[in-house]
Amino acid sequence: MTRHNTASINLYCVIMRRIPTNPLFWSLAVLLFPLLIEVSFSDFVREGEYNSRIGWSFITAFLINLANRRWVTAAVLLPFMIGGLADIGYAYTFGGVFTTATIEAVVHTDSSEANEFFAAYASLPLVSLYLVHWLIYAAAVHYSQAVSTKGWRRTIVTMGVLLMVVVVHRTTIMGKFHDTIPGVLGTMPSYYRGAISLEKEVELRKQLVSNTDVIAEVIETEPQTHIFIVGESLTRNHMEVYGYHRATTPGLAKMGNLILMNDVISSHAQTQASLRVALTAAESEDGNKYRNSLSVIDIANLAGYKTWWISNQQPQRATIASISHQADVPHYISNDYNGVEVARYDEYMQPVIEKALRDPADKKAIFIHMMGSHAQYKNRYPDQFVHFTDNDVIAYRKEPSENEVQAINDYDNSVLYNDHVVMQIINALKDSGSGNKSLTYFSDHGEEVYREAKIKGHGPDNVTANMIEIPLIVWSSESDNEAMLALKENSKKPFMLDNFYQLAGSLMAIKSDALNPAHSPADKAYQADLSRKVYRLNYDSELKK
Repeated sequence: MTRHNTASINLYCVIMRRIPTNPLFWSLAVLLFPLLIEVSFSDFVREGEYNSRIGWSFITAFLINLANRRWVTAAVLLPFMIGGLADIGYAYTFGGVFTTATIEAVVHTDSSEANEFFAAYASLPLVSLYLVHWLIYAAAVHYSQAVSTKGWRRTIVTMGVLLMVVVVHRTTIMGKFHDTIPGVLGTMPSYYRGAISLEKEVELRKQLVSNTDVIAEVIETEPQTHIFIVGESLTRNHMEVYGYHRATTPGLAKMGNLILMNDVISSHAQTQASLRVALTAAESEDGNKYRNSLSVIDIANLAGYKTWWISNQQPQRATIASISHQADVPHYISNDYNGVEVARYDEYMQPVIEKALRDPADKKAIFIHMMGSHAQYKNRYPDQFVHFTDNDVIAYRKEPSENEVQAINDYDNSVLYNDHVVMQIINALKDSGSGNKSLTYFSDHGEEVYREAKIKGHGPDNVTANMIEIPLIVWSSESDNEAMLALKENSKKPFMLDNFYQLAGSLMAIKSDALNPAHSPADKAYQADLSRKVYRLNYDSELKK
């Protein structure tokens, strides 16, 4: 053997000795490379995605270390390699992460559409990323070995077993696959579980309506067109039209024939809990009865309205989706845009809304569910609506941090864009056919953005007034009809969103034993609730400022 060959072999041995064999290193490499691509190409990646990938790295390292066989290493890491390819492709191509809407779009894609997709999006950079990911996987299979160091072995075993228990608990008992299993691997079971739950809820609601003996009729003879916009995470305390110091609602501020309800709160600081009582006859104290209660769409259908549910939210929130599926025309635009949340603005619903307005039906009820001001706020509006950038903010402390100021500015920009979208819809409604036309806007709940507390968001813990103080705004083409006159008279009285079902019935001029005029501020018989409770807190005495 020549001296040159001996030197080459020695160099090779040195390199081989320096290549890590720790299975935790290679597990992290396989699971975190797709995350790196997601972070690089997506506007927003959930915190749970980071946690789940790190946690599963310990679990796979534990299993690899336990067996110490290459075929076991290959089998353990294979799902994450395959799932990672899908996550990489979606992040690179669409700039987002997998959601249930994405899976739904894939499920409903035929072979022809799939071939067109691959032809349109296949590229050398994407193939290169796939190759890198596959090479990392191959290296992990080849080099991973059981660790000999006691400290490392103890750490991997302890963390692996503990996290396996956590995963089993979250998936089998809590039913939470999303953010427990990373990427598309966690989204798929969430989608199928949601689909099954949704099918059950839809069927229950169909049976409820088919078995009801409720009679409903419209007492007006002229054509009726009513739009109901469900906003998202908007507190009225950041709206100029409600007295906020910034011009966040310039369109609404100039609009005539508006009635602002000045003392409205949501029943909960969470979308599902709030809307399941707002959209049905159930009220907050018996919210668990929503499955057995008619919805606002049900009563509209019974009265002879043609109904639409147009949504920019995800389609598989079972409670809301079961209600929306009773509409004559349910339309989730997330299915039109491959579920890319971060780049799907609310104005994208406008063509669908205008198509509904052109429909020849004599009585139309159009329900619109916005993304509104849902976090991340900066992802809710296009660049041309970056208007608020200064430090003129109202905060819980005199000198808020730079990040807190940025969050408030982002939120206010989302409110400004929300105003723009609502004005587009009002103008389209004004330009539509004849008859009685109205638009009602409210938000499912509010949002705390460092105004009263060091909190950004909403939820049942540490509730603040901003989380539940919401706007309720009504525009009408006929400001002197009975409903609008009553609404003007009651505009300063307390109202809670769990009675929106009653309000909507009055605005649509529906007469039915299933409606209670005393609970609708658009009726002269309205009796305000003077003791409104939210999470067992009396709002009027404990939260109201």
